[in-house]
Amino acid sequence: MKTISALIQEGSKLLSSHKVESPYLDCEIIMQHVLDVEKSSIIMNHADRVLTEKELLFWKLTKKRAKRYPISQIIGKREFWSKNFIVNQHVLDPRPDSETIISTALKYFPNKKQKLKIADFGTGTGCLLISVLSEYQYAVGVGFEKSSKAYRVACQNVKKHNLSSRAKIFSSSWTECRGLFDLIISNPPYIKSSKLKDLQAEVQKEPKIALDGGIDGLSCYLSIFPILRKCLKKNGFAILEIGEDQNDIDKIILSHELAFQEYAYDLAGTKRCIVVKQYATLSSS
Repeated sequence: MKTISALIQEGSKLLSSHKVESPYLDCEIIMQHVLDVEKSSIIMNHADRVLTEKELLFWKLTKKRAKRYPISQIIGKREFWSKNFIVNQHVLDPRPDSETIISTALKYFPNKKQKLKIADFGTGTGCLLISVLSEYQYAVGVGFEKSSKAYRVACQNVKKHNLSSRAKIFSSSWTECRGLFDLIISNPPYIKSSKLKDLQAEVQKEPKIALDGGIDGLSCYLSIFPILRKCLKKNGFAILEIGEDQNDIDKIILSHELAFQEYAYDLAGTKRCIVVKQYATLSSS
């Protein structure tokens, strides 16, 4: 039986040979998962020997990472907004950049006791809707997810975070949205179809339906804008994540009788979200 430290070292060499970006860290995460312990335990008990069955599992998962499967798919979870979410190959991996949607929502709705009605278009794991609801104890929300497999993951996460009484996930497209909402959020597919082949190997393991934004990367936004016009309250806001190919999207929304409020930037200073509201009630940001 080998020690925790030895296995992590050997595993990181394997991952390095396959050009994985953070080999040592990934092996630590895999070891944490295999032993079901926190990182501090890995560090403090690095000289402990690992049972053979656990060692075999460690190598099985490490070899899967060497094939460039995302670490979240391997261990079945990912942290987002300081919460853990169930993740598998059927959903987009929650990313720190998307937390800009949550922080922007808090900016526009500073009263956390407000009884907001929230909709999440293309909910995936449900991480956006669940994270926003966790900040507003009296808010209720709905998520729309047309992928039946992703829908099941979102429902699992709603249950996991004890939000079944305040969140409802629909197995349908956002075009089925009805009613009026204070806040509509979405991280729609926005990568140009021609660029999918150039994505990192790990990203290419994620569902194409959650990545492909069509020829110009705008197809999902053009589908969402009419729904915002119909379902956004007069004093409500929509916060949509965007990519590098949506830099001029503020000009497009005008033709949909919507008003551009502002762009929101992530912690790296990248233009990450567009904030939209009904044209008749445009206010200064």
